Amino acid sequence: MKNKILISTSLVTTLLFSGCGIKTNEYNVSADNVQILRNYKDLKLDVSTFTASNKDESSVMCRLAETVSTPKGEPFSQYIEEALISELKMAGVYDKNSDLKISGNLNKIYGSTMFGNAYWEINVTITSSNGKSITVNTKRDYPSSYLASTACNNMGTSFAPSIKQLIGDILEHKDFRELLNK
Repeated sequence: MKNKILISTSLVTTLLFSGCGIKTNEYNVSADNVQILRNYKDLKLDVSTFTASNKDESSVMCRLAETVSTPKGEPFSQYIEEALISELKMAGVYDKNSDLKISGNLNKIYGSTMFGNAYWEINVTITSSNGKSITVNTKRDYPSSYLASTACNNMGTSFAPSIKQLIGDILEHKDFRELLNK
């Protein structure tokens, strides 16, 4: 009888505390961000490699039960860099040969799944080849849940929209235009 209880307890514990991980969605271009970029007439811009204060971070733990990670396991900084390049390409302002380049550093990324207080917070510094830089902090709320599985799934699906908002916040930053002066 003791063995059955021990085996049952072990099985239940294993099922409750193990997970296969949740992948965030691939990035899809934002029509709003593209429209903002198209307002910059004759802009041709290249993007240099994005770095991160927490190098190679590509996942976060969700409620000590699941990992939420980028779609291809790439670092968060690379995901943001590729998302920005996608926006620039769609707007027709990306030029790999441009002398004007922007780069970025992911200073902080944090995901919370607290019931009633679920959000992604992302802080980046964008630097231009002209020597100017801006720092942008984006915080985007999303629905949470009492259940860990639902909360972690919501965390994963809300990541790409949070990056869209981050890029929008960068483009709408009051000093973004200064990054574009040669």
